[in-house]
Formats: sequence, C-alpha cells, structure tokens
Amino acid sequence: MKDNTINIAFCTDKNYLEFVAISIKSIKLNNLNNDIQFHVFLYDVPVNDIEKFKKLNIPIKTYFIEKEQLEQYQTEHKLKHINRSMYIRLLVPRLLRHEVDRFIYLDADVLCFKDISSINSINIDSVVCAVVSDSLNNNNLKKNINRLKLNSTNYFNSGFLYINTKNWCDYDIESKVNQVLLNSDNTQLIYPDQDALNIVLNNKVLYIDSKWNYLFTWMNEEEKQNFFYDSEFLPFIIHFTGARKPWYKEHVGLAQNLYLFYKHFTPWHDTPLQSYLPKMRVNDYRIYAKNYFKKGKIFKGIKFFTQYLLLKNAKNNNNS
Repeated sequence: MKDNTINIAFCTDKNYLEFVAISIKSIKLNNLNNDIQFHVFLYDVPVNDIEKFKKLNIPIKTYFIEKEQLEQYQTEHKLKHINRSMYIRLLVPRLLRHEVDRFIYLDADVLCFKDISSINSINIDSVVCAVVSDSLNNNNLKKNINRLKLNSTNYFNSGFLYINTKNWCDYDIESKVNQVLLNSDNTQLIYPDQDALNIVLNNKVLYIDSKWNYLFTWMNEEEKQNFFYDSEFLPFIIHFTGARKPWYKEHVGLAQNLYLFYKHFTPWHDTPLQSYLPKMRVNDYRIYAKNYFKKGKIFKGIKFFTQYLLLKNAKNNNNS
C-alpha cells in the first residue's frame, strides 16, 4: 500500500451495518482526493445485507468474525445492553498487522465533515495509539481516573483510535485488555472495553485535538443546531455519543438533516428512520418532557413528564 493511504476500520453486527455504511459515505464524500482504504469487520451479518453493503461501490475489504472468537466475552457488566460485537475492535490490530502499519478505528455512530489527510502527519511511532479525551471537563475526567485508579491525568474515549498495529501487538494489548475484562472482580468497569483500554494503555497513548472525535454530548442545544455553519470550529469527526442518535426519527434537528443527507447516497436511502420510543430509559422521558416544554408543546411535555414520574416511582419501589 502507498504510504499516503489512510486505512480506516469499522466493526459491526447486523444491527449497525446501515450506520457504518452512512459513516463511510460521509468520510468518502469529504475526502474525494484522498486514498482511503476501508476495512470492515462483520459479525453475524446476513448475506443479503452484505450484498447491499457492497453496493456502496467504495474500496472496502470485509472480514468475517466467527462467533467462537467472541464467546469469551459472555460476561456480566453493569451496562446490560452491551453487545458482544463491540469487542471486535480488540482483535482488529492483530488481524491487520501484516496488512497495514497504522489505521483509524471508528465506532459506527460517527459522521465525517472534513478532509482527514492531516492524520498522516500525526506521529504515533513511539505510542500504541493516538486518542481523544472523553471529556472537556476536568472534573468528569478525574471521576473516571479515580474510579479506575489510573496513573494518568486523562481518560480517553475509545470510539476513535489511531492505532500503530506493530506496537499494539508488541505490547500484547489484546491479551492484557482481555485479562482486565474477564476478571470477574472488576465491578468498577462501567464502560467495559473503554475502561479496560484506559487501564492497559495508561501512558502509552498520544492525546490529540478533540476535533478528531468530537462528542455530540459536549454540545448544548444551541451548538447542536449551529455547529455545521462554523467552518473554523467544525470537527473532522463528530461522534454521536449518548442516546440521541441521529438515526432515531424523534431526534430532529440539524444533525439528523445532515445524517439523512449522507444516508441518501447509500443503499439504505429508502429505509425509514427507526423510533427511539421502544428503547427509552426512565431518564429519557424527563429529557423529552423538558425539550417539549422548551418548544411550547405543553401537552406532550406533561405526558412525558408524567410517564417519567410513574416509571421512576416504580423503579424506586422495586429497589426498596
């Protein structure tokens, strides 16, 4: 491969394949003059979906992860909704070691808004990977640092990792992360693989500009509506952390409009947006109520706040 090739890896199961396709399209449309090779690791994806995915007509190498490779991750964690496919990222550097020297790993819930060729000027020769801090608030960072007893002044988000494959393998990161993950005594792991990666990669990472993995949850409501119009502020990659994913039809706004724009250029262009309502957690009803009140939709606000109070009361009764 040419030295200026940017290698990008995604990992997905059947539930997130559409979102990976949209992320890839956003990268491609903003990097038409760059040589980008995508590597997509698939777990439990039907053949029909794979054929649909290939209609993106973009240079994508696909790799199939067998169920046996993820069986060891059938462990209990606080986040019950965690899907085993999230652990595929731990295997990728080993599987790509003889193919690429370095690559960007991305979560599926990202959109690209800029030319990313400057990634090639970031030197990761002496580290395992380049990362972005998980928060812009030092107090939030300290909570995670103290919780995990890190010998560090920072804590990173694992949705973006610019990985040196040789160093990852030489330091045996996959095995060391597994030791942390599969230790039944590690009840402090709230964000399983992200926490484990922070523990193992402690002081072996390079922190880079937040624009490489700008978290949606860092923005207030006004910023969420204006971020695209400020070319100086606009990040390379926006990571839609939190519950308000742009692919849920209820989460209207500029982010969803842009998401639909990129979706239009994929084989999923005519697939309707999903509803978030069946997946709502107790606190989501409070957030929805607050947003409806702000928009002057009083009846809807009362409806969602009432539901929030009922669910919260039921939860408290179950815990007592």
